[in-house]
Amino acid sequence: MRPIRKSCFLMSFSLLLLAQGCAVGNKYNFADTRADLQVSSVSQSNVPVATLDQRQDILSGTCLPTYVGMQRAGLGNPWRVNTVSDLPLAEDMTKAVSESLAKKGFKPTPVIVVHALSEQETKQALAAKQAERSILILIKKWESDTYMNIGLDYDLRLMILGPNQTVLAETSAAENKTIPGSF
Repeated sequence: MRPIRKSCFLMSFSLLLLAQGCAVGNKYNFADTRADLQVSSVSQSNVPVATLDQRQDILSGTCLPTYVGMQRAGLGNPWRVNTVSDLPLAEDMTKAVSESLAKKGFKPTPVIVVHALSEQETKQALAAKQAERSILILIKKWESDTYMNIGLDYDLRLMILGPNQTVLAETSAAENKTIPGSF
């Protein structure tokens, strides 16, 4: 497997690990989640990382960018769950991916972008860092539903971009899965 595609696969896998963030009350801790990346080579150059939230509930203003899903109690009454950090989910993902890369010897530069930006504007923000490679993560869908089990419906896309914003490699992961609880 070519190194770029292998990196895309590993990054996609690490994003899925974020799904295992733990709940505290009505908040989930994604920012402190780290992936143990299996990387064969390390670049000593700067690697900008950005996550763009494109979830419809966020773009429409129905939910705040900190929203990650629903939690149910008692008779199944739902309430919204947000990030523990009170930062947008996209920012927590950028931090988690950046710190996972740093743990393996990379020099990541988190690039925080607001959900109102377009994909092209986000690519331009990454290009402004003038790096040989950059990472863009798109959150198309992220919705957890916790009661006795955890339901997770997600759609993520990861791109490795070249210096002129060309997509060198990309991968996506989408699934609606149930994670068994301990009830």
